[in-house]
Amino acid sequence: MHKTLLGPYGKATVVLFTSQFETQLPKLAQLKKQLGITDGKYFSSNGNFDLPIAALDEAVATARNGGRPLGIHRRAVECTHVLVTLADVHADLFALIKYSADLLEGFNLTEPAMKELTDLLNRRRHIAWMRHACSDWTETLTKHIARAQDLGLTDPSILNVDINAISAITDPYALEAIAQASNEIVVWYERYRWRTAKTVANNLADAAGSDLSPEIADAQMA
Repeated sequence: MHKTLLGPYGKATVVLFTSQFETQLPKLAQLKKQLGITDGKYFSSNGNFDLPIAALDEAVATARNGGRPLGIHRRAVECTHVLVTLADVHADLFALIKYSADLLEGFNLTEPAMKELTDLLNRRRHIAWMRHACSDWTETLTKHIARAQDLGLTDPSILNVDINAISAITDPYALEAIAQASNEIVVWYERYRWRTAKTVANNLADAAGSDLSPEIADAQMA
């Protein structure tokens, strides 16, 4: 059976860490106790699951600073390790504070959610490459004009190109589409990102106009 990051049941809680050395990561026993879990395992971002980990890192980067629309560069990701544990584990506020220097983000995920993220990233990458393909047109045509003059050419189709008109097309080209695609990734990030039970309780209480206990929120998130 093909192994996936989310395990045989196709759902898991995935927590992203950044650490220069593996020995600097939070001790697994401490995390299990803090989060109230009985099972969990670290994986390196450069290991067998590098692509899904890079996709998650790119979702975080998009939400925080716009990300890398042209695609995922595996060596550029901030995440160095992930903790994979049982599905629907909620963030512990104390753990978030205690490990804030190393903990990037956490997600409650399913295989359909991961496929959705992959599709969103691929869609944005295709749009970004459309922009990239014409991003150097003005520079290229300007060089062609200079070269044509050096060669003594008189062809007006080369010499009389309106560089300003070309620039007016290429400068904004596909920027709106890229922004929309990035926003869709941020929406995905907000939907699946790690939240404390207290945060969920507050959100549900705001929607319902009443107080809601974290225990009820846990049931709502399960």
